[in-house]
Amino acid sequence: MLCLFVSVPATAAEDEKELGFWFETQVVGNGSQRFIGWYERDLSDKFGFYAFAEKESDGYKQFYLGPKAKPFDWLTVGIGVGREFVPDESTSIRRSAYLNAELKKMSVWAIFENGGSGAWHKVTATYALNDRWGVGLMKETDLGFGPRVEYNIKKDVQFWIAVLRGGVPNSDGIAETRTTAVLGFNFSF
Repeated sequence: MLCLFVSVPATAAEDEKELGFWFETQVVGNGSQRFIGWYERDLSDKFGFYAFAEKESDGYKQFYLGPKAKPFDWLTVGIGVGREFVPDESTSIRRSAYLNAELKKMSVWAIFENGGSGAWHKVTATYALNDRWGVGLMKETDLGFGPRVEYNIKKDVQFWIAVLRGGVPNSDGIAETRTTAVLGFNFSF
């Protein structure tokens, strides 16, 4: 999720036009892994669509797609609908809304989901120190809130780490305060 944040799919104009694909693999300190895929396409300067898919190591899967709009040069928003697959439980409808704001060296990306397995969100705010390094904050449902550091290996390849502190559900579903590291590696083309 975006998770997405969700890390942050780039939507800023660049010298070379990318195809709109973005992939990320994440390792979470609790031992789980995630694989995320994102695709977006502009149909005009103001409108387009996006698609999202995620698979987690515990068997959870989801996908959704929907329209996106760019009301300002620095802001993109989108809404989507799709399905989620919860192992040994159910399949249900999943809804999402996201925003991406790019203001000079500052970027904010947020995604909010709801559906059968419940509400979830991820928000990242990052300041680009230079072409390679970025620092900021991240908040994710069931993991917490904390600092995030990004390193751009190349223009379209990034490694990031976040250390989050918050209420993490234990095996009985009761939230316990924990610190969790999340590592991400993403690339776009």
